[in-house]
Amino acid sequence: MPFERRLTLDTSAAEYVIDVANVVREPALGGERAADLARLAGVLDALADFARDPAVQVYAITDRALLTDGRLTAAERHDLGRWYAGGKLEVLPRADDRILELADALGLRVVSADNFLDFHRAYPWIPGDRDRFLRPVLQPDGSVGVRPRIMPVPEEWQVSRKEEEGLLLQAGVVRRWEPSARHRAVLSREWRCPEPGCPLFGSAEHPGTALPRRRKDQVLCPTHGVPLADAGPRAPRAQVKVVMDGTVRGRFMVTEGEPVAVGRAPAGGGVALGAWIDDTAVESVSRTHVVLRYQGGALSVLDERSANGTRVRRRLPDRDTVLPLARGIVRILHRGESVMLHDRLELLPSGRQFVFEDDPTDGTVGPQESAAVAEPTMMRLPLHGME
Repeated sequence: MPFERRLTLDTSAAEYVIDVANVVREPALGGERAADLARLAGVLDALADFARDPAVQVYAITDRALLTDGRLTAAERHDLGRWYAGGKLEVLPRADDRILELADALGLRVVSADNFLDFHRAYPWIPGDRDRFLRPVLQPDGSVGVRPRIMPVPEEWQVSRKEEEGLLLQAGVVRRWEPSARHRAVLSREWRCPEPGCPLFGSAEHPGTALPRRRKDQVLCPTHGVPLADAGPRAPRAQVKVVMDGTVRGRFMVTEGEPVAVGRAPAGGGVALGAWIDDTAVESVSRTHVVLRYQGGALSVLDERSANGTRVRRRLPDRDTVLPLARGIVRILHRGESVMLHDRLELLPSGRQFVFEDDPTDGTVGPQESAAVAEPTMMRLPLHGME
């Protein structure tokens, strides 16, 4: 299925977490069947339109019961099993707690019609939230769309009833709210599951990029519930999107300690933009236009000698400003900033919270404040060849 390319369990790439069973079993999204995998395809297409990103990356989670739901066709159940085995879908006895754990730890937006009433005390940011949830809807033309939603503020008895239902379903499994800083510490390590063939943390050849579960002092496999083995540190990395005319055309990763040259056709490797941009923009982009680095939790950009220069767009609440990037200057990017290689082409760092959580360049800017208010941090480097 073409939409499979949008499914990922890579915590560095995912921008949304989707409640697969909730979507597939929602008859209000169209179709005559009680459960229909085509609804998931429609929601993923709608997210691509919503994000203006044809290859939007979505962390997909489902209840285990969906894989054996007789209301799905045999082919649909086969696809779900294949995605699970291939590390594209996380499968749990009950998905709700895990969905909110990912949203809380990684800053992902949740795609679901569920109100999650039984988790309002564990995750006190849910009631009244206006930013973190999207509802799938059926459009007047019969297509599926998504729209931001305001989460309800329920009465106490409603929360208590849902909590009781959750306890009955989960039969003794204790939930606890994990601060996101602790999850980020876990994400800084590589983990291996002792269970053979684990789709999330299986082998050194296929390192796990999902979020492990934390329970007290243990790091557990979400699929098997067993302790994971610490396989050493994971190199931090940041995701960067290639945006042309306001639409995401591609994406790449910048790993700590591994500078990435970006341009029309960088010599010796790097990110070649020719496949993603049109001829007009190509003419304005140098062979090696900029070099990106990720170090100490910050992404920086250096323009050594591009022909037409580079600018940095800074998005503020009331306006955008565009600042020239002086050649030979390393510029650390703050939240809300992008690198403009052309009027129609920019490199947009992911807005993922855990990438820019702590701003190492200005101690006056806290993790919940916009780093755009700080003055640009620059460091002059000697000019030397990168091409």
